[in-house]
Amino acid sequence: MRKSYILIGVALLTLVSCSEDEQKETEEASTRQVTVETQIIQRQPFKQYLKLIGSVEAQNDIRISADVSGRIQKYYVEQGDRIRKGTPILKIDDSKLQRERSRLQAQTKQAKEQYQRTKKVYDEDGVGSEIDVINAKAGYQESKAALESIEVDIGNSTIRAPFDATVEELLMEQGEMASPGSGLVRLIGNNLLKVSAGVPASYADVITKGDKATVWFDVQQADTLHLPITYVAGSIDPQARTFEVEIKLPPQKESYKVDMSSNIKLETFSRDSAIVVGKEFIYQDGEKDIVYTLDNEEDSSAIAKMTPVELGVSYENRVIINKGLSTGDRLITVGSSFLQDSMRVQVVEQRDGNIAREGN
Repeated sequence: MRKSYILIGVALLTLVSCSEDEQKETEEASTRQVTVETQIIQRQPFKQYLKLIGSVEAQNDIRISADVSGRIQKYYVEQGDRIRKGTPILKIDDSKLQRERSRLQAQTKQAKEQYQRTKKVYDEDGVGSEIDVINAKAGYQESKAALESIEVDIGNSTIRAPFDATVEELLMEQGEMASPGSGLVRLIGNNLLKVSAGVPASYADVITKGDKATVWFDVQQADTLHLPITYVAGSIDPQARTFEVEIKLPPQKESYKVDMSSNIKLETFSRDSAIVVGKEFIYQDGEKDIVYTLDNEEDSSAIAKMTPVELGVSYENRVIINKGLSTGDRLITVGSSFLQDSMRVQVVEQRDGNIAREGN
């Protein structure tokens, strides 16, 4: 029993000692003084942005294929040339097609004459039958259609630019044999470039067509563009969990190149008036977010007040305070990392080398 009394006595002495230590720390905190700066809370606009890396693409980036068979007889352009719509690019040897056209021209002429004679003698003299006229007409129409088809093939033996473009690549050499479907040349449309990027799926209800985007290129220091989003995909990429957006680039910019990387900034949140503070002035007290504001004791000496706050949307180093601060409050900024609740502070207007340190 005596041993139990001794243990209880030791425990009571320990509790008294801890209580005295805590009281001593509180008293010391109230007597220490920290030199600080303050900022008067005022409402201000706030915007949040999403930054992406995009890639320049051509709206018209195509490979032209051959429609007819034949050897590549001649190129009229070279790789890298900028050409106008309708400009001849290359010629496929059409000598066989020309011979076939001559044969069909003669055949069509003969078939036409045969049809006209058959019809005339049937209409005027009653010679022959109606079926003879029908067959003669069908023969003529068949020859005429074959001739028109060969004329199209001859026209297709000269490849022309379907739009204003740059000759990006010649895919076959002069003298090589081309066949229908063979790739001949790659063209990239002039003045029809766009920037494409993938936006995280979580922003699907935020980003819409017509929203303004800021676009710039690291290689073009002074070229920052403010352009509307011209396309927003209606589906999510199941692998990347992103949806595509496109922004058309302005024409007449030869410095833009396909596959060039670009920086894109999209606005995702905006508030005209909000209380905003820097994240570096927000601290944790247990599970609470707190800041330190300036308060006065009865003797008018300045003290730091631990103020719980509710955080809202943030961007970079700035965060909206939903609750806890009001317009006119004085937020302690420089020196706040040294503070405890109710600690005395000395406020200065200008920073110096001793701002963020405890006073004596």
